[in-house]
Amino acid sequence: MIWRRAEGTRVWDENGREYIDLTAGFGVAVLGHSNPRIREAIASQPVVHALGDLAEAEVTRRFRDALPWPAKLGVTGEDAVEIALRTALLATGKPGIVAFDGAYHGTGLLALAATGLERFRAPFAPWLPEPVYRKTFGEDPGPLPPDAGCVIVEPVQGRVGSRVPSAAFLEQLRARCDAAGAVLIVDAIFTGLGRLGEMWPGSEVADVLCVGKALGGGLPLSAALFVRGDLAQAWDLGREDVYTHTHVGNPLACAAGLVVLEEVPRFLDRVHELSDQFAAAGWHGAGLLRTRRQNAAHAVRNGVLAIPIPAQDGRHALTQAAPAFSMTDEELDEALRRLSRH
Repeated sequence: MIWRRAEGTRVWDENGREYIDLTAGFGVAVLGHSNPRIREAIASQPVVHALGDLAEAEVTRRFRDALPWPAKLGVTGEDAVEIALRTALLATGKPGIVAFDGAYHGTGLLALAATGLERFRAPFAPWLPEPVYRKTFGEDPGPLPPDAGCVIVEPVQGRVGSRVPSAAFLEQLRARCDAAGAVLIVDAIFTGLGRLGEMWPGSEVADVLCVGKALGGGLPLSAALFVRGDLAQAWDLGREDVYTHTHVGNPLACAAGLVVLEEVPRFLDRVHELSDQFAAAGWHGAGLLRTRRQNAAHAVRNGVLAIPIPAQDGRHALTQAAPAFSMTDEELDEALRRLSRH
């Protein structure tokens, strides 16, 4: 499919057909497509490109200051995960990673090593770093291996169909990390910034919190947030930054990010209202990361865009919704009516 235009929660394809978008561009456009405040913020920037590690634009500095903890910025969500995993190695000297079945952390080799989906891992298996200890999501992993420098976990797993663990799960992981001297990394790339009805899910237990997707308001921007502030010092390795990209701190993305940080808290109550409506309609999950048993191709045929979750282990294919927080009741009702058509 080729998108010709996107506005609010509506998308039009190259043939002019209109769709209600339940994906928000895969969780990115939480304030709606073509949000006017974001467009204005982008258009008003006097510096329009990143400066690598030579300097930062003024708006990039303001964006850093607006974050609740010290941060190392990235471009993609996978960048933030890579930064977090490298931070754990630098801080502990231990290379082991404890990760979970069903996890998705990105497709760079280090993040892919922690990812638990074989369809992504298998083609590159000979290159994947080790050791990685795979545990069952939602269950106490037990004492950590002696060489485990970190545990990485999602508050809610998205790529396998909105899997929600018990309330005690993250606290159990915190206790295991404390006992082993390991770093707890919470990957909230998909779930952070309001998706679950709170800004920073998992921050109450995390040492490092990874955020992305929605952070740049549609432009590529991510961050590894050092909730445990002393971890930022692990990167004091000399005058040159040993993990950087040309486009880190892009001022257009940071300008959009400032709008996201200001606007999203105003929508948190609305996220809870929409979440309740999805639950009442039979969608499982949490917040506005919701899944139901249905093929996503059916949704497209009926004028609704949703995220397809492939069938796994003999299970049925699923359809996932991660819509914009600005969706109206009328738009959601219309989407649900379209999805009910045969």
